[in-house]
Amino acid sequence: MFVIFLLILLGVGFGLGYFFERKGVKVEPQVCPSTLLDSKILRNWVTFANGKVKEISGRDLVLEANGETLKISISEEAKFQSLNPETKEIKKANFEDIKVGNKVEIQLSVTPEKVLVGHLVTILP
Repeated sequence: MFVIFLLILLGVGFGLGYFFERKGVKVEPQVCPSTLLDSKILRNWVTFANGKVKEISGRDLVLEANGETLKISISEEAKFQSLNPETKEIKKANFEDIKVGNKVEIQLSVTPEKVLVGHLVTILP
């Protein structure tokens, strides 16, 4: 009896899935309006940037990826780490370890003034 109930339940699930697929029910991604950057409530946005270091100027890094470049100011309080390609171990690093041509991932925030500030830099293999 339990097996019959389970098969009926499974059939209903497949039927509903087929029905909604044919109806074209889609969930649209939510787009963040650019006006939120001007919000007085939000202090900053946190995100990540990945790319190859194209230029180093003072505490600024210019990253290049997919034909685009992006300048990121690295905070004086930023932390640095590097990833060992063989062991996949992360070890502590410093700003001076970053060289032009390195691949990096930077955790950064976008300030209310629309400035990109890096807080955690990972030097990738």
